[in-house]
Amino acid sequence: MAMERSEVNNEYNRDRIYLALGDSMSIDFYTGIKGGGAVSQFFKLLGPGWGLIDKTFDGCTIRMVPVDHEADLITLTIAGNDAISLLEYPSRLVVKEVISEHAKLLARIRERNPVSCFIVGNIYHPDVSLTSCQHGLLKELNAGIAENIEKCEACLADIYTAFLGHEKEFLCNIIEPAYGGAKMICRLFREQYYRFLGQGKSLP
Repeated sequence: MAMERSEVNNEYNRDRIYLALGDSMSIDFYTGIKGGGAVSQFFKLLGPGWGLIDKTFDGCTIRMVPVDHEADLITLTIAGNDAISLLEYPSRLVVKEVISEHAKLLARIRERNPVSCFIVGNIYHPDVSLTSCQHGLLKELNAGIAENIEKCEACLADIYTAFLGHEKEFLCNIIEPAYGGAKMICRLFREQYYRFLGQGKSLP
């Protein structure tokens, strides 16, 4: 993957801060539209009074995610690049290692942001046929991601389920989100954000 970085829009003078973290599931680039990525779309939906710290970039892996920021609202799409080797070399050991590193990352972000709305995506099925073994490992990875999310009291954006069966519509270049995919990820972010608020929780 090319290392295409999203434009960082640091607006610290707003009432609320939205911090976007992660990989190409969040960026504009593959949608072909400036402002077409999931983060850009979601930020627009938040409306006035919000500032954006966009630290998403193409090729991001778990160990590349910055953990030194504080925000009222955080979205994270990560682990796809860490698990990309499964397409050629299916390995349960790789899955276990990714889940372990993912858990550590979430814990560090949550420690810095103990009461923030924290939304984390899982990993979609690529636009290519998988063997039963590969698909089983993907499900195992997503189960581990879900468990990590629950442990740190974050919100799951279930991208896997939303994309399943719609890969031709939502993906391009086999593993990248097209505009339709970005729109769906934005929708999942929005649903989890309003679910968070609907539970009587408030932003910091």
